Amino acid sequence: MKQLVIENQGICLESFEAKFNEKTIKGIIKEKSEAKNEYQENKQQGNFVSYAETSTEKDQEYCKILLGNLPPSQKVEINLVFSQQISSVLNKYFIAQIPLQYCEDEVSAKLGKNVLTLDLFCTGKITYAESRGYPAQKKVIDDNTIKFDLSQALQQKDLGFQLVFAFEGMFEPQVIFGQSKIYHEDSVKRAVLPVSNSVMVSFIPNFNEEVTKELDDVIRAAIHKGDDVFSDEFQQKINSEVIDHLNSSRSEFIFLLDRSRSMSGQPIQKACEALILFLKSLPIDSYFNVVSFGSSYEKLFQSSIKYDTNSLEKAIKIIKNYTADLGGTEIYKPLQSVFKETKIDGYNKQIFLLTDGEVKSPKEVVKLIRKNNKLNRINSIGFGSGADKYLIEESAITGKGISKIVDLKCDLSEIIIEMLSVCLTPTLDKFQINYDNNIFESTYPSMTNFPCVFKDEVLNIHFFFKPTLDCSSLNETQKQISIEYFDSSKKQKIQKQIKLEMQDSFVCNPGLQQSVFKIGKQLFLNENIMQEDYNISLVQQSIDYQLLTEKTASICVIKTLNDEQKIMYGNIPHIKQYTNYQQEDILEEMNNIINSANQIDLQINNIINSANQISLQINQDLNSQITKLSMINMGSSISLKYNTSLQNSQKSTTSSSIFTKIKNFFTSSKKYESNQNYEFLQMSQSSNYQFDDHFKNTLPEREYQKEESYPSIPQIENLLNLVNSEGAWKFDENLIKQYCQQNLDTIKKYSSKFKSQDGFMTLLILILLEIYYAQHKQKWILISKKSNNFLKSQINQSEDLIQTKESIRQLISQ
Repeated sequence: MKQLVIENQGICLESFEAKFNEKTIKGIIKEKSEAKNEYQENKQQGNFVSYAETSTEKDQEYCKILLGNLPPSQKVEINLVFSQQISSVLNKYFIAQIPLQYCEDEVSAKLGKNVLTLDLFCTGKITYAESRGYPAQKKVIDDNTIKFDLSQALQQKDLGFQLVFAFEGMFEPQVIFGQSKIYHEDSVKRAVLPVSNSVMVSFIPNFNEEVTKELDDVIRAAIHKGDDVFSDEFQQKINSEVIDHLNSSRSEFIFLLDRSRSMSGQPIQKACEALILFLKSLPIDSYFNVVSFGSSYEKLFQSSIKYDTNSLEKAIKIIKNYTADLGGTEIYKPLQSVFKETKIDGYNKQIFLLTDGEVKSPKEVVKLIRKNNKLNRINSIGFGSGADKYLIEESAITGKGISKIVDLKCDLSEIIIEMLSVCLTPTLDKFQINYDNNIFESTYPSMTNFPCVFKDEVLNIHFFFKPTLDCSSLNETQKQISIEYFDSSKKQKIQKQIKLEMQDSFVCNPGLQQSVFKIGKQLFLNENIMQEDYNISLVQQSIDYQLLTEKTASICVIKTLNDEQKIMYGNIPHIKQYTNYQQEDILEEMNNIINSANQIDLQINNIINSANQISLQINQDLNSQITKLSMINMGSSISLKYNTSLQNSQKSTTSSSIFTKIKNFFTSSKKYESNQNYEFLQMSQSSNYQFDDHFKNTLPEREYQKEESYPSIPQIENLLNLVNSEGAWKFDENLIKQYCQQNLDTIKKYSSKFKSQDGFMTLLILILLEIYYAQHKQKWILISKKSNNFLKSQINQSEDLIQTKESIRQLISQ
């Protein structure tokens, strides 16, 4: 099976072209029903025709392409052009996901016909540029341009390729103008198309400015050791050990807890223990609430409450009495209730969902999340083998969060704290953007629904000029845009004055300008056209700018039959057509057969041919047409070029036993009869983001023996249960006597070094945790960060906290 797989990350299909018999035919975007009817009519008339639309198949987003009446022994070359905005990692690098999985046939690979190049161009001097997923040769053209040769990459199966880069000035706003012709048939006939313009303002927040040097040192050391600094594991380590956003994160945390019947017993007990530790680990400047659900739902508090020791103790007292007594599993209504609550001014909303089972209408839940993901981030945990994998993964992808599926034997508390550590983030919020309303007709995001900007997100604002406006006529005042926002990492309002002037290096890049306009307009249309009360003018905009949306489709009549050919075609007996639904059932059963046969990767057309003894084969010729995958963002342009063609051949073999099995299946089931029409799916748009399960910490056997042989060693749960919302432990002399029997009097003398005895007690507990539970530090890492901040305020000015800590540690260890 040959297919081009594209991850679902807001990719814009810029154009679709087919080359047949040395003639290139461009696909036209039309209203979906009109395009579909035109496809069916041409197919019935025997014309060679193509059709493309967005489609959801088996819970994944696809761009489905249909080819009707591909002539025998003929070749058609398909040219697809995509564009996509890129993202950030560690708030330090840009990362371009090259969403290409290429299934290469052995013959072409041996002939060495593969050609794949990637060009990176940035507005500032490139300071870092490396490929991930497969090593690529790179050639530095100049300070701003690097060329990558990825020819060998096409020989890899299931290639996952990324480009990571950084350049000078990336934290300052970049301005790139966009431009697109407006499509009308009359204009096409006159060969004169009007033009619309846009401008994109883009930059990445510098949330790690205070730890830049330390972060650079850690990354360089890791690279020297050969570590993957862009892996999930390394990023988690950095977030735990180097980057501390505990004090700059201003969030409202809402925990959705599954209390359905299936959670009875150990699952609900583990979940409640993890939830309590989650609450104890929250940043001091937070709001929180717990919503538990089953067939119905209950709120811990009527609305989210300010986080402090009193509210924490009240919550824990209630949570300890939770049982799995709420019936079935229904997430939609409690989630909808959370979304309806008014956002707390200055605080982003982070939602953590934990469930062990399947829910009704998971697609509706994901749709609800997509509708509300501007101001809400969703993180999801599947607890146990019965958890709905689609719901867990897609809710996090759509909600711009993270997800994890774990078994019931795991340390759930540790996993939840790991997720919370990653999710702590500064934000840019409370945006106010001032510009001349006389020159812009719309923006994306809209000014009335502007999202929070989290760490590892790039701020991209698209301004769309009024149609046919001449940008060169703008006066100095009209070129000014003012952007004001609150930066929680700096705890102050920031104002940026931006002048709408593009750097000379981009002025002569029409391809980039078209990509900027189309990706911005695609995002604008995708958001608005999905609304139930969408305006019909949005469909017209999709047609005007030739963009594929839910309401439009692409039609491309590649070759029409002449009168003589139509007569011949009309005399051919045409076999009954089946619905897409029936064909999808057939494809699913075919895939089951393939998987049972050692997962042999068979071309879908060969399967159909073998089952029906029809000669059809797709071949790849990578020296024909160029497809360009463009990714644009923040003054950088990336172009990926590859060549591809589709060929219908009369040569086929049926010697394989798997082919015979499939043939017998179709003969016996009589569910499929073939005609000369060939339809197939391309460009699967799926994005799976899931942390690897590398954090199952277990103590060595000798450590367990140590705990059992010394009853004075504290239980970690007993210690953590006593901490308050500030990360402080209240002074308890009995507790000190229990855990510090040796050198007790000497240890107690150190309390004079603190402004309060609670400060001394807090340091003592931290030392106990470090001595006995370092291997479980991920569990109490956030608490320790709060504790250290508390200690800094408690130690007397003349005392050295680090030296005091080391002295007490030595006494306890004796």
